[in-house]
Formats: sequence, C-alpha cells, structure tokens
Amino acid sequence: MRMQTPFRPGSAPGAVASAGKAAAMSAEKRRGPSLPGVRGPATSIAVLAAALAVWEVGVRVTGTPSYALPAPSEIVTTADWGAVLEAVKSTVLAVLGGFAAGNAAGFALALLISASPVLASVLYPLALTLRAIPVVALAPFITLAFGRGATLTIVVAALIVFFPTLINVLLGLRSVEREALELMHVLNCRPVTVYRRVRLPAAMPAFFDAMRIAAPSAVLGVMTAEWIIGGQGLGKLVITAALSLETTTMWAAILASSLVAGLLFSLVTLAERLLLPWAERR
Repeated sequence: MRMQTPFRPGSAPGAVASAGKAAAMSAEKRRGPSLPGVRGPATSIAVLAAALAVWEVGVRVTGTPSYALPAPSEIVTTADWGAVLEAVKSTVLAVLGGFAAGNAAGFALALLISASPVLASVLYPLALTLRAIPVVALAPFITLAFGRGATLTIVVAALIVFFPTLINVLLGLRSVEREALELMHVLNCRPVTVYRRVRLPAAMPAFFDAMRIAAPSAVLGVMTAEWIIGGQGLGKLVITAALSLETTTMWAAILASSLVAGLLFSLVTLAERLLLPWAERR
C-alpha cells in the first residue's frame, strides 16, 4: 500500500495563493460598499462649487456681517494668505508624521494582539484605556516627554490616529474564512506563511479604510495640539485670527485644513486602487 506524503509549505503554491486571494476577497465582500474617494472627481468639484455658490448667495441675501460669516469672495480677497500658507507648511509636516506613526503603531499592535492571546489580554485593555483618556489630560505628560515643538503635535496626532487603525486591522485579520485557514492547516503551513498568504491580504482593505478615517483625524489631532499646547500651524492661526477679529483669515485657515484632509483622504484612496486592484469595486 502506497503511503501519501504530507503537504509542505510551498509544495502547492497555487493552492496557497488561491486561498490568500479568496480570503482577501471574502473579507472585502463583508466590508460592504466602499467610501467615495477619487472616483468621480468632476462630481465632487461640482458639489463643492455649488456649496460655495450657496454660501456666497446666502451671505449676500441675508446680509450676514463679515465678522460673523464672511462670503467666500471676501475670504479670497482679504485673508492673509501669506500667513495661511506658512501655517499650512507646518501643519502638513506634522500631519504626515502623525499619520504615518499612528497607522504604523496601530498596524503593529493589531498584529501582536491577533498573534498572541497573552499579548491580547495585556495590550488591548491598555489601548482601550489610553483611547479613553482625553488628549487634554495627556497634554502635560506629552509636553514633559517630548517638549514643545513639532514632535509634540506629531505624538498627539498619532494618538488620535492609532486606535481606529488598530480596530480595523484587527477585524480584518480575524475576518478570514474558516475554509482558508483549514486549507493552510492541511498544507502544513507555518503561522508566518498563514499571515503572509491569508491574514494580511484579508486585512489590507480594512487597513486602507482605517487610513481614510485617519486622514481627517490626523489633521484634527495636529490642530488640537496647536490649540492646546501651541505651535506654528493652522490651529494656532485659527485662534490668533479669531482673537484679533481677522475673521477672513480664520476662515481661510479652516478651509485650508479641510483641503489638507481631503487631499490626504484622496491620496489614500488612490494608493488603495493602485496597490489593491483586486479590492476595487464599481
């Protein structure tokens, strides 16, 4: 009687790859409809133009004073755009740093929690506790640890960003179909191979969803740090312009922060479509 030899990792690369792709596509289906991104830019521009037109006409018709709500045309012509551009440079650098650090920390922590029940019982409660503490309460400790400067705003942004990434990636890692995991077991694959071929592909769509959520959160985190602790970016400019009654400059800074968040959101969506073409849905 001829004995069958057990499968080894790599002995059936086609099956392993198929299992990984099937698991990723299954997780993608359960994820539901994707958020709108760069798809239909003409429609997005048209909606934005219509909103600005309504804003302009509404202010003119109601006679709203400029110190309460200036019209878009007044913002364009009277705002201190030099100060706005300088503030944008500082905020963008901090946003990119906090965005990268927060997402990297959330992704790494999700891998650790999903890989080890012991680490999950220790790290997950700590992450929940940290998320529940207001940033205002943490500000003195962050200042003592990192001082006042760009590093501080990056840390605050990273703290705000990392938790959504942790939750989304963890759900993605745990959303693999049982059949795919059973196939990996039959093929006698090592845990590293299971993660590389099955779990990580299944988690990537959720990771990009988390980064889309993190885009405006990172901008909010940086501006919050600049409001509370100080800085040279858009958050400080909004406060100083409001205190000096430079309403048009204040609104110009607010609109600039919205533009930064929208651009980062669109870049993440574009990266997903380039790196995960199999996850794209129409």
